[in-house]
Amino acid sequence: MRLLRRWGLVIIVLALAIGASGFYAPRPAAAAPWTALKLYFPETGHHLGGEFLQAWLTRGGLMVFGYPISEPFTQDGLVVQYFERARFEHHPEYAGTPYEVLVTLLGNWITEERRHEPAFRPLPPQTAEWVKNDPDRVFFPETGHTLAYGFKRYWEQHGGLYTFGYPISEEFSEVNPDTGQVYTVQYFERARFEYHPEYAGTEYEVLLGRLGAQYAQARRVNTASVPQAADAMPVPPGLVDPRWSRAVGSDDGAVFGAVTADELLIRSAPRADAPVVGTTWRRHPVAIRGIVQGQEMYGTSIWYELGPGRYVSSAWIEPLVPHEPPAIYAGHWVDVSLSSFYAVAYDGYRPVYVAIITAGRDGKTPTGVFQVLYRVRNETMDAATVGIPRGAPGYYYLENVQFTQYFKYGGYAIHGNYWTPPSQFGGFTSNGCVGLQNPDAEWFWNFLNVGSVVSIHY
Repeated sequence: MRLLRRWGLVIIVLALAIGASGFYAPRPAAAAPWTALKLYFPETGHHLGGEFLQAWLTRGGLMVFGYPISEPFTQDGLVVQYFERARFEHHPEYAGTPYEVLVTLLGNWITEERRHEPAFRPLPPQTAEWVKNDPDRVFFPETGHTLAYGFKRYWEQHGGLYTFGYPISEEFSEVNPDTGQVYTVQYFERARFEYHPEYAGTEYEVLLGRLGAQYAQARRVNTASVPQAADAMPVPPGLVDPRWSRAVGSDDGAVFGAVTADELLIRSAPRADAPVVGTTWRRHPVAIRGIVQGQEMYGTSIWYELGPGRYVSSAWIEPLVPHEPPAIYAGHWVDVSLSSFYAVAYDGYRPVYVAIITAGRDGKTPTGVFQVLYRVRNETMDAATVGIPRGAPGYYYLENVQFTQYFKYGGYAIHGNYWTPPSQFGGFTSNGCVGLQNPDAEWFWNFLNVGSVVSIHY
C-alpha cells in the first residue's frame, strides 16, 4: 500500500549502544542541565520527573510515548517507568551520555513468537539491488526488510534508527487489539507503526501502537492511578503540544523552540522582576536546556532554562518545527529555507541544530544543491573581487567576517553577519550570502566541512 508522505520531526536520544543489537549509536553528549520538576498527569493519574521527564519532554513527548501509566519502580534490576507506547529504563552507568534513559525493545518482545509469519521473514539480499534506485524505499540488510513511503517518511523524520530501531517486518494488515479496526502496520525493534487513513494529512496519520500498555498488562504491572504528590504540579497544556514531537533537538539534550513575542527579555531567574541578561526576537530559535516553575505569566508558571542563569517564560515560546527539506543527504549537511529563513543542520535525516538567517535581496541567493567548496576562518570581504566596483550600487567592504564557508563561485557563502542587527534577522537583507549570527556561524563551521551539502530552496 502506498502511504501518504508526511512531515514530522522529532529527535529522540533514547538509544541502545550494544553492538549485538544492531542499533545506531549516536556520539556521546553531556547531559543537559535540566532542573528537577515533577509533573502530574490527571489523564492517567501518574507522575513524571527527573531523567524520565527530561527524556519524555525532549525526545518526543505525548505523540511518541503517550501518557505515563505507572510510577517509576524497580523491575529486572532497573528503575523503569511505563508509558502507553514505551517503557523507559534508567541506566546510571551511562550518566552524562544519551544512553542514560533507554527505551525497551518492545517491538522485538511482542513479535517474538511471530517470526515465522510471511511479513516477518527476511527478504533475499538481492533486494538491495532491486530498490537502490527507488528514493521512496530502502532495504536494511541488517534485518532483511524494507521501509517505504509514508512509514519511511515518518521513520526518518522522527529519528529513524536512533528512535525506533530497524524494521523487523514488511507492511501488512493487522487488527488493532485496542480498537478492533484493521490497519496497515509495520513492526520495528522498539515500535509498531499504524497507518490511519481517517487522519490523513494530520499529526495522527501515522500512530505508534500501545506496546507499553500491552507489556504492562503482560507483566501485571500496577497501573492504578495515584493521588497528586504535594511537590508535583499538573502538566501544563503547552507541554503536551503534539508539535514538540517534531521540534528540532540537539545531540547535547536541548530542544528548540521559537519566540512568538516581538521582543523577549531573557531573565537571570524565572521571574518578571529578575535582571535582564539578554534579548531575543520573534521567530528566533532558543535552545531549551531545562524547565522550571516560576512566576506565573499569561496563564503559565513554566519557564524554560536556556543555560545557567538564563530564563524565558514558556508563554512566549512555541515548538520550532522546520519546513520539510526537498531531499535527505548522508552525513553532515545543511538545509536553508528562504521561506522560513532557517538554516537547519542535519546529521543524515536527523535535524540537530537550527539558526535564523539573513538572505539575498531580489532573489540574489541562489537555490539548488551545492557543496562547501572552501572555507575561510576570518577574512575581509570586498565586493570588487566579485565584480562590483567601489562606488557602484551594492558595493561592500567588510572586515573580520567570521566562519565563511563558500558553496558557489561568485562569492556565495554561509558566514557570520555582525553588521545586521539581530532583530532584523529572518528576512532578505544581504547581497546573496546566507548570513548567520556569529555564534551560529561558529557552530556551523564546526559541523560542516569541505564537501558538505548545502541545500537552498523556498
